[in-house]
Amino acid sequence: MECLPIKTCEELDAWCPDDQLDGRVCSVPIVKRKEKPKGTPKTLLCHDMCGGYLTDKFVQGADDPSPYRFFHWQNIDSFIYFSHYFVTIPPVSWINAAHKHGVKVFGTFITEWDDGKVRCHKVIETEESFKRAANKLVEITKYYQFDGWLINIENVVEKDKVENLCQFVGYLTSQLHQAIPGSEVIWYDSVLNTGELKWQNELNSKNCMFFDACDGIFLNYNWKDETLHNSLKLAREKGRDMDVYVGIDVFGRGCLGGGGFNTVEALSAIRRFNMSAAIFAQGWVWETQGKDKFHENENRFWSLLDCLLPSHEITSLPLSTSFCQGFGKKYSLRGEVISEGPWYNLSLQDTQPTCTNSQFLRHQMQFQPHIDLCTDDPFMGGACLELGARLSIDGQPLLFRLFDTDIRLPEGDLIVSFTCKMSETTTCDVFLQLEVKESSGSNAVWILREEKITHTPQNMTVFTPTGEVSKEIPSATVAATNGWVTRYFKIKTKAGLVLKSISFGLQSSSSLDRQTVKIGHLQIIPKRDLQSLATNNSIEQVKFEDCKMEGCRVTWHCPLESAVSYYNVYSTAEENKTLLGQCKISCFYTDAKHKGNLSIEPVFYSVIQGKTVCA
Repeated sequence: MECLPIKTCEELDAWCPDDQLDGRVCSVPIVKRKEKPKGTPKTLLCHDMCGGYLTDKFVQGADDPSPYRFFHWQNIDSFIYFSHYFVTIPPVSWINAAHKHGVKVFGTFITEWDDGKVRCHKVIETEESFKRAANKLVEITKYYQFDGWLINIENVVEKDKVENLCQFVGYLTSQLHQAIPGSEVIWYDSVLNTGELKWQNELNSKNCMFFDACDGIFLNYNWKDETLHNSLKLAREKGRDMDVYVGIDVFGRGCLGGGGFNTVEALSAIRRFNMSAAIFAQGWVWETQGKDKFHENENRFWSLLDCLLPSHEITSLPLSTSFCQGFGKKYSLRGEVISEGPWYNLSLQDTQPTCTNSQFLRHQMQFQPHIDLCTDDPFMGGACLELGARLSIDGQPLLFRLFDTDIRLPEGDLIVSFTCKMSETTTCDVFLQLEVKESSGSNAVWILREEKITHTPQNMTVFTPTGEVSKEIPSATVAATNGWVTRYFKIKTKAGLVLKSISFGLQSSSSLDRQTVKIGHLQIIPKRDLQSLATNNSIEQVKFEDCKMEGCRVTWHCPLESAVSYYNVYSTAEENKTLLGQCKISCFYTDAKHKGNLSIEPVFYSVIQGKTVCA
């Protein structure tokens, strides 16, 4: 099954929701973020990747050895999936991944060139026609569960139809707000109040009628300080200075600094005016810098912008992550390799760290500490984290901060676990550090480690692995497959505590050698939310249905579907099970030859000692 755009007015008019379970529909509600202080500029990322709808269009993933993905979600507020088709509906995998990190996703409504002009005028011909089109866009947004639209009209508009165009934008915005709280419509700086197509590179009297009708404007890229000043002045008069997104083209077409790794020059100029930014075509890294070095170059690109991008914190529990980015060289489940070979499915992307290697810039060391993604030895999914450094022999620990958080901890028992793996040459100790703010306003540090330490500073509490955490956890340290070890801790929390950060630490008193530790899984779960699924995780009511286009459609029921992260679907036709793929909902499309020879197994958000539990 594929996620596809709408190419014509006739297709848009004919669109209607599917009355069956649809894998193209987002299944991940958007995570609520903590609001930034008033006057904090926003950052919008506009995807533009080789025309769009590459292997990301496949609902059940693809065998892609070098896929494009995004994982710096903490740095952005909203994400536009862009293509040059008439109505670009974001692929479900992008919506799922973005929503998991609290980021809004917008589709694109675009008309351009001569054929686009014809479509544009069909839409805005009459009040009836533009309301019909807007209502369809609202239906599509609501059905696929994304968050809004970029309206990009890049063709001349007949002068007597400009008012209809503006009313179309305003009507779409109001109807979308009614249907989907928090949704947005963004106008691209293109057509003027005269109908002329002329990019202004600023908010001014010629384009502000469209700005007034919606939630924001995405400015073209050829601005300068004077036009930023003009835009800010007019937006402030309207009380909407954060709703002007100043465009940056990472390909550098007419943009200050020339784009690329020098995108920081343009963003710095924008932030000097404390204005919001729209970063366009960030796929430049993947398209031009070599797919084999994508991860390294992507981290470099965002690290250069890091100080200019307000980071968003994790704000809620449960937190459970394997750090998988939704791709891999192989697929693993609790340390066991289930399937060899490349795979790509952004719907399986797990919660990504909010902190990066930028934290180590202050360290003047021959071997810089690093947090890297390791795809050679995943514990869950396609990757784990690798922490590396040369440690001090004086016993001073080195911290690797992974998450900035603002989580109000519930009163009662908190279950914390982490899964790690040491190499044969690793001699250091690994521990988890939680920074907690108490109701009195003072800060405390909780250290979760294998052994107690002899000296404990006044504000530090040390926890060792706890036996009998719950009936699902009879022992404190559990060896998993292939050298992975999981440590469990139970912490009794009181009212008023707020978790502020999560870090791992490495400590050694005997070795100057470079030390590396792999982190395969981390979870923090209120004990009261744990519910054993050991006797209730079976799949029920499996049904097979022949499909003309897709072979065979399989549906089923899981009693605790709300606890399922995704499903693994296996073929049992051979002696050994073969993984066919994954899906986020209880619906899978496969070849008819697998009919009656399938095994469906849920993968739950939280896993304790190989047994499945849910929050």
